[in-house]
Amino acid sequence: MAFLTIISSGFFDRAYASQKSEHSAYPITTFELIEDVRGEYDFAAISSSVFANQFKQYPHQIISLGITKSIYWLRFQLPPNNPGAITASQILELKNPNIDKIDLFIPVNDSSAVAGVGYLAKSVGVSRPAANRDVLDNSWVFSIPDQYRQDQFLYLRLESSSALRLPVVLWRDNSFYTEAFLKNLGFGIFYGILLAMFFYNLFIFFVLQDKSYLCYVLYIGFMLLYQFQVHGHLKLWLDIAYQSYNAIFWVWLTAAFLASIYFTHYFLQVEFNALWNKTRAVLVVAALVQGCWGFFGYTIWANQLAHGLGLFGPIAYMAVAVWRLRQGFRPARYYLLAWGVLAVGIVVWVMAAYIPDTFTAVNYLLVATACESILLSFALSERFKTLRLKEMVLTKHMKYYRNLSLTDELTGLYNKRYFTKVMEQKIDAALECDRLLTLMIIDIDHFKIYNDRYGHLRGDQVLSQLAQVLLNVLEQSQMAFRYGGEEFVVLLPGSNCEAAVQIADSIRGQLQAEAFMPAGEAKVTVTASIGIAELRQDDTPARLFQRADDALYKAKAAGRNQVVCM
Repeated sequence: MAFLTIISSGFFDRAYASQKSEHSAYPITTFELIEDVRGEYDFAAISSSVFANQFKQYPHQIISLGITKSIYWLRFQLPPNNPGAITASQILELKNPNIDKIDLFIPVNDSSAVAGVGYLAKSVGVSRPAANRDVLDNSWVFSIPDQYRQDQFLYLRLESSSALRLPVVLWRDNSFYTEAFLKNLGFGIFYGILLAMFFYNLFIFFVLQDKSYLCYVLYIGFMLLYQFQVHGHLKLWLDIAYQSYNAIFWVWLTAAFLASIYFTHYFLQVEFNALWNKTRAVLVVAALVQGCWGFFGYTIWANQLAHGLGLFGPIAYMAVAVWRLRQGFRPARYYLLAWGVLAVGIVVWVMAAYIPDTFTAVNYLLVATACESILLSFALSERFKTLRLKEMVLTKHMKYYRNLSLTDELTGLYNKRYFTKVMEQKIDAALECDRLLTLMIIDIDHFKIYNDRYGHLRGDQVLSQLAQVLLNVLEQSQMAFRYGGEEFVVLLPGSNCEAAVQIADSIRGQLQAEAFMPAGEAKVTVTASIGIAELRQDDTPARLFQRADDALYKAKAAGRNQVVCM
């Protein structure tokens, strides 16, 4: 997460490369410096002979003064304007869009001034009006006038609550505009990536209603707004009072940090981990404190805390991700990689901000943020795939155990418990819609004798075969149940007695035709008696079942292997 005040000049920052053969970009690397701790000096004093010998040589090639309340005065000279170096049209660029106040004093020819030298003062910065800019750019760009005095120092006054890391480059005007085009093209790619990730995952959130996607979308959205402001682009579009501009900045940053915390919370599914919950509480409090400090103007403290959170936050996220990965949560792989990439970018940037000349490029964090947004999107896809597979397995298991509770283990038919539930529903539906319904009870003739003679294993074979006959004869809407022992029941929606008797005769005939050989080669015939009752308007489940049972009793009394309908 980009929890740092980024002072990048652009996506394609090449100003720190070795000097080009055509000298189109000339980095200014020699500075002299005075620290104004209490802010008591003005330009007249600083440029006077009194301070001429008080400037100290700055030991580094890039201005990098950290986060400080002090005001710094620097002086430097531009390279000679001759055909071998910079041409007459010159542009000076200060590559940090987040400096609060920048005052540049350019020496020019002035016959009315002392020694013929006057100074052209230019005042820009986040706290100054955008109209003060010479060139409309996200960084601070100054046109060097033709009457510039090459033999004199330029003076630079810097005051800011953000990190005072300030590369200074002198350009030929045509080279600067070429570089600006490439820089803005790079920014367009970066913002485009974040916008694509934002809208793509926003759509998925509306489809899935998953909290992880919501937190990711909020994180990317606030990160995009934060980056848009921290790189100076918001100032180009919205020139508002500094207090409001600063407050907006800290709202974006705090919201992005909070969204990342809860994204981690829901994505890694660590709601019940006590250590994480304590860490999360600390991070949330620290983020809110950081935001309040920044919102109410204590920006030095807020920036210091933001740097600490920017380093500690990803480390905490990665630690939790490693723990979940070791538990077998595979989506944590992409998550760990994403925050690892960003953590490297943050470390590189912090070191570059506090340790001068350590790194020559200042765009690590931009690239890391773009890569992180893509990797986190991959992580979400992997998480969805993993959870979907687990859900499918769970559903399969639930269906299996549900079927076990509703079906008879031996025959595979529905059991008595399910029959009791379904029968009441079918009767209510039939009576309400005035539809036909019949109930059939089947009992295997002399089954106890068969069991006693041939054994229960052979008896089970008869029960299983009758169940198979029922499945072969009945239609999909007609349901068969094993009621208990050798008794089976069948519900026949839409059938009257006449239709039910035909079905019963088919069942009875197919069972009788089966060749059972429980004692070797001798064939044994098994028959069944069937009682049927047709639903009446005044029937209850108990009455209908009783009438079918009475019909079964009559079938048995008539000599068995009979069908009777009442």
